[in-house]
Amino acid sequence: MWVAASRCDELSPAHRPVTPHAPCRPGFRSSFWRDAKTNTRDACAPRSAARRLFSWDSAKSPLDTAKRRLAELRDLSDARLRERADSLRAIARAGADFHTDAIALIAEAVHRTHGLTPYDVQLLAGLTLAAGGLAEMATGEGKTLVALLPAFCFALHGHGAHVATVNSYLAQRDFEFARPAFDLLGLSTGLLIERADKRSKRRAYACDVTYGIGTEFGFDYLRDQLAIRIARESGCGGRFHEVLLGRTVAPPDIVQRGHAFAVIDEADSVLIDEARSPLIIATGAKAPSTTPQVHRLADRIATAFALGEHFTRDPHTHHLTLTPAGERRALDQLTEDVLPHLRRLWSHYLESALQARHQFRRDVHYVVRDGEVVIVDEFTGRLCPDRTWRNGLHQAVEAAAGVPITGENSSEATISRPAYFQLYRTICGLTGTAREAASELRASYGIRTVVIPLNRPSRRVLRPDRVFATRAAKLDAVAREVALRHAQNQPVLIGTRTIEGSEALAGQLTPLGLPFRMLNAKQDTEEARIIEQAGAPGVITIATNMAGRGAHIPVPDESQRVGGLHVIGLERHESSRIDRQLIGRTARQGQPGSAQFFLSLEDDLLVRHAPTLAARLATIPANPDGELPSKLAAHFLRTQRKVEATDRDQRRQHAKYDGWLDELKQAL
Repeated sequence: MWVAASRCDELSPAHRPVTPHAPCRPGFRSSFWRDAKTNTRDACAPRSAARRLFSWDSAKSPLDTAKRRLAELRDLSDARLRERADSLRAIARAGADFHTDAIALIAEAVHRTHGLTPYDVQLLAGLTLAAGGLAEMATGEGKTLVALLPAFCFALHGHGAHVATVNSYLAQRDFEFARPAFDLLGLSTGLLIERADKRSKRRAYACDVTYGIGTEFGFDYLRDQLAIRIARESGCGGRFHEVLLGRTVAPPDIVQRGHAFAVIDEADSVLIDEARSPLIIATGAKAPSTTPQVHRLADRIATAFALGEHFTRDPHTHHLTLTPAGERRALDQLTEDVLPHLRRLWSHYLESALQARHQFRRDVHYVVRDGEVVIVDEFTGRLCPDRTWRNGLHQAVEAAAGVPITGENSSEATISRPAYFQLYRTICGLTGTAREAASELRASYGIRTVVIPLNRPSRRVLRPDRVFATRAAKLDAVAREVALRHAQNQPVLIGTRTIEGSEALAGQLTPLGLPFRMLNAKQDTEEARIIEQAGAPGVITIATNMAGRGAHIPVPDESQRVGGLHVIGLERHESSRIDRQLIGRTARQGQPGSAQFFLSLEDDLLVRHAPTLAARLATIPANPDGELPSKLAAHFLRTQRKVEATDRDQRRQHAKYDGWLDELKQAL
């Protein structure tokens, strides 16, 4: 009996393969993406290119055409709008161009059901997505509305359109927003609920547009593949019943009806950041390990090993490898009661134990909850109880944390997020940060990035980074800055990279009597509720950088009069895109706001990736408050760019390896 677990197993940060990125089949591109002046095709169309492609000064531009069509629809009745939708279905299935008419029609439906008139930049983004592109829209520019536009265009083909979000709260919210507009035009809308029964899921997939979490779409695909495999394995017996006994063999019990079109929210996170975490359906649950002594012994030996003498650290991948002296010592301490239970080389157990001791930190990479190790997502800061590290690493971390050791799961079906989305005929995506990854997205997925102009000029004030010699000095300075702005009744949002950082800052604010709300790996609905209150006057919010991503932060007039929401970054992330996401939470839609980063020479970015540089900078004298010259912040940005380049290279190498592995599997 197959026991399917919605589990996403992860590798260690140094060993995360990426499924080969074969370019996705293009949807509706061709000359649509060409630069009007140079007739070239760039990976990222910046704002100037977007204006040339969709200039509202040109009567022939798709944007201007959509606006004229929208004006023509104002006086039509609801029944006539539905007739237009029916006629567009026939046009879509005939293969003719219909996007501008469809965008105008769904925009009018949104206006009638919600009283919202899409901005020009939202129409521009909708046209980009309908053409199979990726639109970078600044935070707060209305991506929820924009996602409806291409979904309607895709749904008219009759093969179903999937809108993939990053969590259940956003899926529910977007579904409830979209349903009235689609109902008006005669299209059905479904919501994919996690762990729902097959009948409910089959009904959701049968709708014209289906909203759900991106991982749930992938898990349903894996479950369907298992059902198909089981049906094939019993194919001979089924044929016997059909031919000799006259009985009809039931088809595989699957829920999905194909993969035609997908709209991906936070596409850079899904296609780039989370590409390293495969989706896996495993047999069994988190049962106790039958051989915990193996991992306990490896952990006990690893605690006595010294860097340089018994193991080395790769400066680029940070992988720990035993030296010959370390291998000899490990073999000398291998006991006879452990030897028969080894599933892999003994050196692998030792290296996993070293990784758990030296590379994984409690309240940074994982937490211990109810006696179990729970992974913390490095990009969102959320707890991931359904994830485990693979190849014995999770058990090594459990041994290091001193909790009961669970057994290793055996996977029955697996696919990476990128490989899953490459099943679709056309994918498109929305995100607030894509320009840095535009060339990689183009090369890996064949998807073009267009930077959408702001609806209103930005009033955001970016203050220079402040650099401190120690983490303690940095936290003292942050506490003083927060107290100063709180006294002015200005709302402050502090973004931290880890749970450990959040708790350390909370320890600084509590003695000062500053009230704050701390958001660490909570449920999605609670995340949204806390983040939505972050703009209220005088409110202090501490949250991991990506917590509450996608939630709107209203900033009332009282807060705007004192400068709007002020965002503080507690350190630079390894990805500049996540830093931009944090900054993007302030000064939305032309509102006032400000942001600033506080850095220290003890931040992980330097300690992990540039320890020699950190040691050299530590010789520079600091002022009495422990602050260093702000020009040193340039070193952090250069290190960040180097880390991003290394990550890109590793993804390419893993893609080549996985490509070779897939070819081998096909040959076998």
